[in-house]
Amino acid sequence: MSLSFNVKQGQRIDVWLRETKPANQPLFSVRIRNEVAFKITTAPRYYHYFSWTAWHDGIACLDWLAEHSDISLCYTWHPDTLPEHGVSFIATEGNALRLLSVQDVANVYLQDSLRPALHFSPRTGWMNDPNGLHRQGDEWHLFYQYHPHSTEWGPMHWNHAVSKDLYHWRHYPVFLQPEQNLVALGATGGAFSGSAFIDAQGQTRFWYTERLPAYDLYRGYREIQKMAVPLPGYDKPESVKTVLTELPPGVDCDFRDPKVWYEEADATFYMILGAAVHGDPAMLLFHSEDSERWTFHHVLYTAPKYFRENGGRCVECPDFFCLDGVWVLIIGVVGYTEPVTGRHNLLFAQTGDFRNGNFTPSAQPLQMLDFGTDFYALQTWGEDDSRTGFAWLYNWGTPKSVDSAWCGEMSLPRRFHLNAQQQLCMTPILPPASLVNSEENVAESVLWSSAEGSKACVIAFRPSADFCLTLSGDSGQQIVLDYDDKVLTLREKGQDDGRYHVPLASVQDVTLCFDTGIVEVFANDGSVCGTRRYYSCSALSQIKLTGAPAMITHYRAAYKK
Repeated sequence: MSLSFNVKQGQRIDVWLRETKPANQPLFSVRIRNEVAFKITTAPRYYHYFSWTAWHDGIACLDWLAEHSDISLCYTWHPDTLPEHGVSFIATEGNALRLLSVQDVANVYLQDSLRPALHFSPRTGWMNDPNGLHRQGDEWHLFYQYHPHSTEWGPMHWNHAVSKDLYHWRHYPVFLQPEQNLVALGATGGAFSGSAFIDAQGQTRFWYTERLPAYDLYRGYREIQKMAVPLPGYDKPESVKTVLTELPPGVDCDFRDPKVWYEEADATFYMILGAAVHGDPAMLLFHSEDSERWTFHHVLYTAPKYFRENGGRCVECPDFFCLDGVWVLIIGVVGYTEPVTGRHNLLFAQTGDFRNGNFTPSAQPLQMLDFGTDFYALQTWGEDDSRTGFAWLYNWGTPKSVDSAWCGEMSLPRRFHLNAQQQLCMTPILPPASLVNSEENVAESVLWSSAEGSKACVIAFRPSADFCLTLSGDSGQQIVLDYDDKVLTLREKGQDDGRYHVPLASVQDVTLCFDTGIVEVFANDGSVCGTRRYYSCSALSQIKLTGAPAMITHYRAAYKK
């Protein structure tokens, strides 16, 4: 069955297709003006990228031989309308192709009971680390680690989405692909994590790690650093250049996730990279005069010995920025498991000072940023008066327990500040008023109850002492946040073992965000945060609170039209 739609000159169709069995006719073709303009006669047995550009206005007729091939991802887009409309997905439905409207995509999201209403998620495929986060004009650009062919981790691409308010997103074309088709090599790797930088002339550049074909996930691979310059439309790279390949002394194979910035005082570009030096998780510093030729400066930071002693393999997804005159270093240590609780995927922050290329830690101890373990690979972007960031909301140790077309979400966007005690604080950037369904102040005890259920809400309160907040799910589940004058604990009754907790002398304020099984907790002005993803609970039927009155706000889905 053919799919037909109007195309304009310059419009593109991108498709990832694999052959499942030989055919004597094209697996995929495009006809325009009654002539075949593009055809795929044969393809590998693994997904391969193909692209077609229309050089005439007209009606494009797409034919797909479903009995002999599979399509993992397909969309069409035009450079002139991409900033306004993004891509238009072409979905496979049985043996047919279907061009999805914005409302069609929204309906697909709405029909999945576990699809978050407010947190960003890809339409299909696997997603992990946020990459290249930055603001250009009045729009946010979020790039992210992506595997289009499966809901499991695989050869890494960079996908791309754009938003004005951090909640309503337009999908853009896949921005980066692995240097080689790794499936053909029986290997993993690809375009790993990286960051964005905008120079004084307004040119955006991205630095990222390319893991070359790897045959072991834990050793022996090679990671190099590349720089990508986007085309003016931000749809594809204009150029990609390898800028750093040599490993410093003591560094084995982990050498990744560059963050680049320019220091006016030094007239120098700096790059940090996650690594391990002689087996100790560490952050490396490089410097450059032109941002393309890099020289190793020194080991900027080495994690305390207990990280290595408890499975920590290396630092990854490092961040480093100045906030209110204080430098903040953020690290994740892959493989590290906290010995007392068994938690992992933990992020840590260390404050200090950075001068002449050297970091001097403050007297403040290393700070755990989130006690819930589903907040990892944080990436931030600095503005004149604030700093904003996203993290990957997932836990390698508790994989998704249900089937769906996608896997992985981003956290809510968070704003960063330092409190009087010089702790790094994270507070949620709440959804815009246009997404509010209802808002009310309620007394303690039963705050809210409804047979229809709520997929997304925010509960804010100021307890005077102990409290217990119970979220009852649509199938009898209960997620509990309680404080007993000593410890703040987040758990699902009958499931969690109480490991997700933090000792606290007092709790002054709490904001809890619930979204289709995602719980994000912010206490004491964001100095204490906890994030958990519960796949067992897709909607709430009742909310109870003992110990304080509260404000509760219910939200509609950001993609609902």
